Amino acid sequence: MVGDRRIVALRSKLVKEQVDAYLCTHTSDIRWLTGFDRVFDSEQAHIALVAEGFAFLHSDARYSQTLRERNSDGLWLISDEVKRHSEYIAEQLANHVVQPQKPIRIGIESDIRLDLYRALEKAFDEKLGSDAYELVELSDATTNLRAVKDEREISAIRIAQEFTDAAFEHMVDWLQVGRSEKEAALELEYQLRSLGADGLAFPSIVASGPNSAVPHAVPTDRRFESGDFVLMDFGACYLDYCADMTRTVVLGKASARQRKIYSTVLEAQEAVKARLQAGRSGEELYRLAVQVIDEAGFPGAFIHSLGHGVGIDVHEAPALALKATQPLIAGNVVTVEPGIYLPGEGGVRIEDFGLVTDEGFVNFTKSSHELLEL
Repeated sequence: MVGDRRIVALRSKLVKEQVDAYLCTHTSDIRWLTGFDRVFDSEQAHIALVAEGFAFLHSDARYSQTLRERNSDGLWLISDEVKRHSEYIAEQLANHVVQPQKPIRIGIESDIRLDLYRALEKAFDEKLGSDAYELVELSDATTNLRAVKDEREISAIRIAQEFTDAAFEHMVDWLQVGRSEKEAALELEYQLRSLGADGLAFPSIVASGPNSAVPHAVPTDRRFESGDFVLMDFGACYLDYCADMTRTVVLGKASARQRKIYSTVLEAQEAVKARLQAGRSGEELYRLAVQVIDEAGFPGAFIHSLGHGVGIDVHEAPALALKATQPLIAGNVVTVEPGIYLPGEGGVRIEDFGLVTDEGFVNFTKSSHELLEL
């Protein structure tokens, strides 16, 4: 059972940290812990409490029916009792964790909302007593566990990428001079959903001409012109798992300068993918991409990290970046997305993502890496 394996892994983490119970408020973490697909949305409407002998999930009536349907193995005790999360959690701790000789150590996220933190303190003081508990920050309780994907997760991610590749294939025929960035972003969303995706992994980026020099540009009313770079960064979501890819094309005939920029980015990406495997650090791979780009004559033009983990969230651990010194682990799913950005001129990013193994990198992205002139 997926949820059982994940709770066991979390409980092992709690034992190592000498924590008696873990309070989870991030919806993505709850989605991962439960293994329940197509239940959760962007609302922070849930809270979970996991300890050695129990796993409680408090939600509300908008979700509880589906949650109970997904909870076929009865692993979770699900409640939609109409009360504050803080009151519910305090009651469960008071009823199920008995430690008369020492305070109950309760793990919490380091970025828990301030209003919820204060409400929990108040409820715990009232139900347990101010000296009967201790709040312990566990910022990485699920981060590293989620970073290593199982076969079920990888299958969902692969399907999400299939939708993403198919949408790009459509866009190659659809893009033309005179259409706008906003229109292209809308067409991408329509295609992803029409193909069978559950939704978008993130708001699509479509940037053309000088706008393509902004890595996270917001689509505008700018209309495509002949000779533009058009950068598209987008991804489907399937069973709550994300895909992420970027392709940059040219409308019309590419100039020698554009070809040089594009070929340099592609060279950097290929160099990284050839070296990427378990045991390498994100820092090492980032420095390799920077070296290729700088030595090609574009020093300082690569202005963001090289990549990131992908899963339930489109950005999660691990990172491929300057300070990412931890070695990658087999089972990580990461992006490789070098870029060159030249203000006033334009930019190119090429992004694939795939699975880290002991032998190398298994690319999930099937779209062409050639410079397409449309």
